[in-house]
Amino acid sequence: MAGSLLVSAGMDFAAHIWNVWSEGAVKGPVRTFCHHTSAIKDAQWSSDGACILTCGFDQTSRLIDVESGLEIQTFKQDQFVNVVKFHPINKDEFLSGGSRGALKLWDIRTGGMVQEYHKSLGEVMDVDFNREGKHFVSASDIANENVSEKAIVVWDFATQLPLSNQVS
Repeated sequence: MAGSLLVSAGMDFAAHIWNVWSEGAVKGPVRTFCHHTSAIKDAQWSSDGACILTCGFDQTSRLIDVESGLEIQTFKQDQFVNVVKFHPINKDEFLSGGSRGALKLWDIRTGGMVQEYHKSLGEVMDVDFNREGKHFVSASDIANENVSEKAIVVWDFATQLPLSNQVS
């Protein structure tokens, strides 16, 4: 959330910006961005509030300038992208996680993938960094026949190695 603004993502292929705290706030979104070709799974503000990062079922993550409404970059993948998260220190990097279990680190300066973290733990549903950005946690859903298990992995950001994991 940037100030009194909130970004939401949804099945309508659009990211919406809402003014949620100002008195007399407009009922409904104040901006709408329709750059995806399928449902959007996640959206996040950049640290300076100038951009949003979205991802979804069209197998892309997209960086969008909020003021102009223009798409700055598209990051294409070979999986549905469920989650995106900016690195808390390296503001030009973000992680994405998706349907094939891959966690990918991207650099918005080059538009390319920098690293891939993989442990075969199923579909990545969420990721989050610690404040210093030295570690992050991934949450996965492992579906086998009639069983569904959840996996939580703590990763070392620099070495790409899992520090611990819990499957339930």
